Amino acid sequence: MKKETLSDALLRAFLLGEIDHEERERIEGLFLTDSQERERILIAEQDLIDEYLEDGLTPEDKQRFIALYAQTTEQRRKLGITKSIKDWAIREAGLPQPTSTKVSLWTRLRARPWLKPVVVIPIAVAAMVAIVIAIVWVNSRERNRRHLAIEQELVQLNTPASLRESFAGKDSADLTPGAHRGAEQQTEIKKSGGIRELRLLWVQQERYPSYEAEIKRVGHDESLTSPKLQGENDRGYRVRLRLPVHLLDPGQYQIRLSGINADGSSGLVEEYLFTLSE
Repeated sequence: MKKETLSDALLRAFLLGEIDHEERERIEGLFLTDSQERERILIAEQDLIDEYLEDGLTPEDKQRFIALYAQTTEQRRKLGITKSIKDWAIREAGLPQPTSTKVSLWTRLRARPWLKPVVVIPIAVAAMVAIVIAIVWVNSRERNRRHLAIEQELVQLNTPASLRESFAGKDSADLTPGAHRGAEQQTEIKKSGGIRELRLLWVQQERYPSYEAEIKRVGHDESLTSPKLQGENDRGYRVRLRLPVHLLDPGQYQIRLSGINADGSSGLVEEYLFTLSE
């Protein structure tokens, strides 16, 4: 059977939200099951971000990009950090600021004329700085890709359709809020479990149309978010959350579960702790 390959134009339309629901589900399925297509999607997304930061998008595409990638404070913060790094790299290499023409940093470096021998050493230093910056940039992109892949799987695992699927054969655990008040109350989860379902006990009297979970490793800034979770009565009022623990690093994790009102505003918050071990 011939392997399905997504065109660059289709990937761009997918990232800008220009395809119908059926096509989007098909591409999301490939993202989860095909590692090569997942890599292409992540690269295409980074290229799209680069185009936005270099003001290379059409007005229509720019509006679509902002609607999808620059709505929240966290999204805008990440874009600002990315732009600062790119601007700094360009300044350090002594290159002009990027224009709307999509030309890479390395293409502009190669295009520079040879200068006199008296400035060979400064050029070599600048080249070394550029190489270091490139390594840092590549590592940053890899971390971003990995983070996006984990968050995409987290969202997919917690769609209403996925949560309706049987969880037979997979481990689950009950978490109560405020576990930090006693270390003996903390739940330990093994990475070898693959996917774990956590049942978060909601002790507040207030009930919300939906809930949002933010998962963060204690002592680290990066977090994962799973929106649009639903509460249910199961030995008390609980919110189910499925985690791809095999993709997470060992350590202590905190979950902040926020109630979300019908207008999208945040309500009460409960916090939970668990430890992930090898």
